[in-house]
Amino acid sequence: MIYIVIAIVTFLALILYGTMSRRRIYKEIDRLEAWKMQIMNRPLTEEISKVKGMAMIGETEEKFEMWRQEWDEMVTAHLPNLEENLFDAEEYTDKYRFKKARTILMNVNQSLDRMDTRIKEITSEINELVTSEELNREEIVEAKEKLQETKKYYLTHIRAFGQTAPIFDKELDEIKSLFETFESLTVQGSHLEARQRLVESLNRISVCKTKMQGVPELLVILQSDIPNSLKELSAGFTEMEEQGYVLHHIGIEKEISSLKELNEQALNKVYELELDSAQKDLDETVQKMDQLYEMLENEVHSKQYVLKEREVFFSNIEDLKDRIETLKHETQIVSSTYLIEQNEADMQKKIEKLFHKLQSRFFIIQESIDEKRESFSVIREMMEEMQKQMEELQRSQKVYEEMLHNLRKDELDTKQNLKELRKKLLEARRMVQKSNLPGLPEHYLITIGKAEEYIIEVSKKLDEKPLEMSDVSYVLNKAHDAVNEGYEETSQMIENAYLAEKLIQYGNRFRSSYRSVSIRLIEAEIAFRNYQYEDALQIAASAIESVQPGILKEMEINLKSHV
Repeated sequence: MIYIVIAIVTFLALILYGTMSRRRIYKEIDRLEAWKMQIMNRPLTEEISKVKGMAMIGETEEKFEMWRQEWDEMVTAHLPNLEENLFDAEEYTDKYRFKKARTILMNVNQSLDRMDTRIKEITSEINELVTSEELNREEIVEAKEKLQETKKYYLTHIRAFGQTAPIFDKELDEIKSLFETFESLTVQGSHLEARQRLVESLNRISVCKTKMQGVPELLVILQSDIPNSLKELSAGFTEMEEQGYVLHHIGIEKEISSLKELNEQALNKVYELELDSAQKDLDETVQKMDQLYEMLENEVHSKQYVLKEREVFFSNIEDLKDRIETLKHETQIVSSTYLIEQNEADMQKKIEKLFHKLQSRFFIIQESIDEKRESFSVIREMMEEMQKQMEELQRSQKVYEEMLHNLRKDELDTKQNLKELRKKLLEARRMVQKSNLPGLPEHYLITIGKAEEYIIEVSKKLDEKPLEMSDVSYVLNKAHDAVNEGYEETSQMIENAYLAEKLIQYGNRFRSSYRSVSIRLIEAEIAFRNYQYEDALQIAASAIESVQPGILKEMEINLKSHV
């Protein structure tokens, strides 16, 4: 039974495959048939007939015959053969020979595609030929007018062209010859080739006219302006040397010789009508001349700067000398009292060394000016560099001066801090006296004693000669910590004693009712009499909190509200 089902399914699948394949192939046949009819109905004959209105000779006649023959072969041979191929493909499809049918259809599709492409090419070639003929008729008149205008311009300005005139004359003759070739090709019916000659002649007329307009200006610049500028440059250089400028670093003779060669090179290029290259050489020449002028102008400005700043530099050097002497004297005074760090002492030596170096450099600058050893631009650079070093020296000097000032300032600040620490420690003692405590715990006396010792040590350090402020600052910080600790401990101790006493008094009301409270309060009283106020507070608080929770918090709030 299962084999029968498989056979039926297979049979049905084959029928479905055959039906679908035939449908797809018939659809492709219809598409190719429509494409074939579209090609056959193309108005190529009408396109070809456009050429008949032209003179049927030479290239025109040859192309006309070639296009007509190709189209006749397509219509009478190729397309009918393709029609038969489509019939064959349809028969193969009916016989279920799908592979053979597809091969035929693929070949038909390729043939139609080739014909379609060739028809488009023929149409384009026809349009190009017809258009070329029309444009040639229209543009030849304009081209001749442009040539005539260019000849007229040439004759009018021939004297301005100099050695280039024969080249222009030859170019105009060659363009004229192109026109004659154009006429000959047109008569022969070679409109496309004639078109090429006409376009070439128009381009050459345009280029020739452009060069005619550019040559005179270039000749004037290269033959007159540049040589005159070089003479002025050389004369200006000589005049500046006579005025005392040192200009040997410029090498003007070599530079001018090089510029003359470059100018001559550009001129020869103009004679050969290589105007773009000649313009580049001219631009380079002008640029280098400008650089030379800038160097000479820089010498003038540098001289003004040097002569103006010379006295300013001398005044600054003298001022620095006085300030360094003053600084040296102040260092000697301060070093008798303070211990100056090695790196700070080295700074003072470095300042003196740098000043002597600047002083020597200034003497060299003075000699260079007086004896004309260097150009003013070089001297200016030396002075500008020296100015930077002077500014650096002034900054270092200022830092060192501030360091000396800070040494004294640190001493005064330390004495003021010491005064405030003593005042704070005295305030702690007064707080203890006002509290009427029965006694003071040992650890508190140790803390206060340590604070007093540090204060005494700071005072001793301040009396040492030389004064080492780093040691003073270290001990001062220790004193700060000790005094603050003592003051905080004083406040906490008094508060603990006050709260412990109040809690013990408050707890007396619970002694008769709670034996455990009575025992704990006796322990608190013993701790209080032994100056253990914190322990007394904790014992009393734990006893009373057991019968009246929150009492300690309430008393702390009341205490803070009365402070």
